[in-house]
Amino acid sequence: MLFTSAIAQQQGTTIQPATKLDYKFFLYGQTVAIGMTVKSVTDSVQLDWNLRGMAFGSYLVSKKGFENGTKLNFIQPAASTVLRLAPDETFAVISKAAFRALKKDKKFIYNNTTYVLQSSRNQPVFKAGDRELDVLHVVGVEEHGELWILNDPDFPLICQVKNNPVGINFTITAIK
Repeated sequence: MLFTSAIAQQQGTTIQPATKLDYKFFLYGQTVAIGMTVKSVTDSVQLDWNLRGMAFGSYLVSKKGFENGTKLNFIQPAASTVLRLAPDETFAVISKAAFRALKKDKKFIYNNTTYVLQSSRNQPVFKAGDRELDVLHVVGVEEHGELWILNDPDFPLICQVKNNPVGINFTITAIK
């Protein structure tokens, strides 16, 4: 675990307060660019979002959710509000417990779906802009969604969601 954290830090992908994340969301046939700023990462996680300077708000993942959450929340937030997620929910990250299970058992369960780690052999390099990221690629068993998760036990950021059964996919385009 220390080795993977060291790799993430060497590659400049350590997530901390003030880190800016640029995403493209693909929602029911539309593409929307959303910027997020990490406001807190200790205990709870607060992500402030910005939709092209026209709307702002925050997602707040509780300490319990960040540690042990088992559900990913895809609800669209209302502008100028803080969306406080349920104690079993996360947004843009998986819980630390799920990440530990992934590293130990090569799988984890989220939203009642078992996600299984895929071999990194023959996988293209994952990039956010020009930056190569060390990610873990998982595929759902019951639902065939795919996630690419930053290989960082302190902040297992979801870098990409593809084939999401709820119709909301996204990919990270920059980490600053």
